[in-house]
Amino acid sequence: MRRLLIYCSFALLVIPACRAQERAAPDDADSVAVVPVMTDSGAVVMPGAQQHLLLRKDSLWAEALRIHYNAIVFDGHIDTPLLMLDKGYRFGARHRTHESHVDLPRMFDGGLDAAFFSIYVAPFYGEGQRATERARAMMAEVRKQVAAHADSVVLATSAGEVRRLTHKGKKVVLMGLEGGHALAASPEVLRALYDEGIRYVTLTHINTNAWADASQAAPRWNGLNDLGRSLVAEMNRLGMILDLAHVSDSTFYDALAASQAPVLVSHSSVRALVPSVRNVDDAMLRAVARNGGVVMINFFDAMVNPHLDDDVMAELRRRMPGPKLTMMWNELYAIKSARGLPGATLDDVLDHLDHAAKVAGIDHVGLGSDFDGVFDLPDGLQDVTRLPWITYGLLKRGYTEEEIYKILGGNALRVLDEAEAVAQRLQAGSGE
Repeated sequence: MRRLLIYCSFALLVIPACRAQERAAPDDADSVAVVPVMTDSGAVVMPGAQQHLLLRKDSLWAEALRIHYNAIVFDGHIDTPLLMLDKGYRFGARHRTHESHVDLPRMFDGGLDAAFFSIYVAPFYGEGQRATERARAMMAEVRKQVAAHADSVVLATSAGEVRRLTHKGKKVVLMGLEGGHALAASPEVLRALYDEGIRYVTLTHINTNAWADASQAAPRWNGLNDLGRSLVAEMNRLGMILDLAHVSDSTFYDALAASQAPVLVSHSSVRALVPSVRNVDDAMLRAVARNGGVVMINFFDAMVNPHLDDDVMAELRRRMPGPKLTMMWNELYAIKSARGLPGATLDDVLDHLDHAAKVAGIDHVGLGSDFDGVFDLPDGLQDVTRLPWITYGLLKRGYTEEEIYKILGGNALRVLDEAEAVAQRLQAGSGE
């Protein structure tokens, strides 16, 4: 009898998804237009036994799973390429949670359809050819490992490709450059990396570079300098998205003023709830909304944990006087440990999503997990397989199906679309 119940609960959830898959079956690009632009092939892949257990706890899970696996779930920032290049990590193999947060099998389990894989270049590579070569080496490793599993995952460079490929049931990887210093302050390098597949640039990492100030470094330009503004203009012309995670507040506003296209803040959370320099305040949330961009909420404990309050941040500033905060996380966790503060939870991440949606609007919030780039994730969000719990949590908080589709990935896809449209307009205007 127990086996029959499990089978029935599994079948009830999968049948609607299979119908969605039938609607999306044609492979030609023109057919995609008739399918909702924020949904994919719709297959629910969570094991039937696990579905049954969740349904026993709350019947709302049936709706949550249907929505989650029908959505195009799009993560703005995943650092798995660092493991792939430096640790011999096999993206196509299944790993345990304590080893990593993301691999291809677990992307299927968690319903993650598309993600920007971070091409992260550490500041110690400098700001020249060495940094650019490091980026290219990581890009080559991503290409190699994705190509080895071409039946399941494909590289993409546009929103249209994401929609077309996910409707075929494939996972999609896009590449974003984390650390503007890897551009070597060169428009030519920017254009070359765009041609090689990079689709966003995080203007800084923790280091101020030759054209933009970072949030964890001493200011050098008080925002963007003239070179920075010219690089922003070239990004707009190419269709390269500006990513404003990691930048100083002055750089943030300068970049918004300079950009003609919507931006992403690929992996930051909300400063009103956790007053970290890496988070965005309410004025910044509203500014991103005016720009048409999206703030993608980071899951890192240090950026969503409400116990890391003003008093904790004041102690951090006493321990690290001045603007240079490159070792901020080490000191912050020493304070957290000394005070015996608890870790963050899934509900804390939902609070950040909720706050951003209320302040910026539902069209301007998304997911930017920072999986494999952080060392401490909230209880309940230990790896990519836990993403369905975000959908369930949003449903419980009263979000509609359409609103959830936007948060999970629709908003990010819109920014890609609009960046491409701005580039076409600018190139047409210049006679290219």
